[in-house]
Amino acid sequence: MEIKPEISGILLESIEQSRETFFITDSEGSVIYVNPAFEELTGYTRAEVLGKNAKILNSGEQSPEFYREMWHIIKSGRNWKGRIINRRKDGTTYTEEQQIMPVKDAGGKVKYFLALRHDIGRETQLEAQLNQSQKMESLGLLAGQISHDFNNLLTIIIGSMELIAEDLAAGSVGAKLSTEILRSSKESASLIKQLMVFARKQEVCPVLTTLNEPLNELKILLDTLLGKGVSVDYSLAKDLAKVKIEPENIKQAVMNLAVNAKDAMGDSGKISIKTCNAGPEGIPHSLPRGAYAVFEISDNGPGIPKEVLPRMFEPFFTTKPKGKGTGLGLSTVYGIVTQNGGQIFAANRPKGGASFTIYFPAVSGK
Repeated sequence: MEIKPEISGILLESIEQSRETFFITDSEGSVIYVNPAFEELTGYTRAEVLGKNAKILNSGEQSPEFYREMWHIIKSGRNWKGRIINRRKDGTTYTEEQQIMPVKDAGGKVKYFLALRHDIGRETQLEAQLNQSQKMESLGLLAGQISHDFNNLLTIIIGSMELIAEDLAAGSVGAKLSTEILRSSKESASLIKQLMVFARKQEVCPVLTTLNEPLNELKILLDTLLGKGVSVDYSLAKDLAKVKIEPENIKQAVMNLAVNAKDAMGDSGKISIKTCNAGPEGIPHSLPRGAYAVFEISDNGPGIPKEVLPRMFEPFFTTKPKGKGTGLGLSTVYGIVTQNGGQIFAANRPKGGASFTIYFPAVSGK
C-alpha cells in the first residue's frame, strides 16, 4: 500500500515530537536517523551519530553472545525485543526496553532497522529499591529473633560467671579463665546490642528538634574522634525543618558514618556535613511525597565499589580486613535511621568519594 506524502509527513512529525527514542540504521547498523528524544537521552547530537555504528552506545554490560543472538534474530527478518543497558556520551549508563524491527525491500531483503526505545531507568531504580527494602526487612526480622535469643543466653552466662568468679582464688587458673569468659561474653553482648539496633528492637524516646541540634553538640567530639588528618566542613541550614528523632541515636549514627569515612580515606582527607530542607520534587522517587529535613555526609575518598553498594547495610558484611571491623557499623546506622522514621541512601559522588544522605519527614506544628 502506498503511503501518501502528507501521511508520511505526519508520521515523521509525530516521531520528531515523541518522547520515546527512535532511530534507524542500515542493514549493517550504521545510523541514518535519530529523533530529538534520542539526543536528549544519550547526550549525542544528531550530527555526532549519523553514519556511526549503533554500537557506540554499547555499555559493555551485555556479553558478546547477547549481541550475536540479537543480530542473528533481526538479520533473519524477525523482530527483537528486550531490556538493554546502554552508555550515554558522558559515560553514564541507562536501562531501556528496546524493540528492533527490520524493514524489508520489495524483494524481502532486510534493508533497514527501526529501533524504538523506552527509558526505564526510573522503573528499574524503584524495582531495585523495593527489592533491597524487602531484603533488609527480612534480615531485620531474622536478626531480631537471633539477637533476642542470644541476648537471653549471654545474660545467663554473664550472670553465672560473675557469681562463679567470686568463689575463685585470685590469680588461679580458674579466675583467669572466668575473667576471659566474662570479657568475651560482654564483647558479644555489645555486638548483640548493635544487632538489636539494626533489627529496631531498641526503645527510643523521640523528641521534636532539628538535625542541627545533635550535630552542633557533636562538633568537638568529632574533631577529637577523627584526628588532625581529617578536616570536617559544616554547612547547616538555618531554617531547617523540625523532625521527631531520638538525638542520642542520631549522634551515634553520625559518628559511625564519620568513622567509616575516615577509614575509607586512610586517616586523612575531608568530610562534608550538610543539612537542608527538601520538598516533594527534590527527593528520591521511593519516598512518599512531602517535606523532609535532609542530612548528608560525604568524603573525598575512593568511593564505594559498585558491587558493594547493594550490600553495605547488611549486618556482618564488611570489606575491611579480618579483625578490623565487625560489619555492624553501617547496619547500626540503617537501624537507627529507620527506627527514627527516616530513610538512608548511599551513592558515589561524581568527582570522587562517597556520600550518605538521610531523609527525615518534616514535622509541622508543636
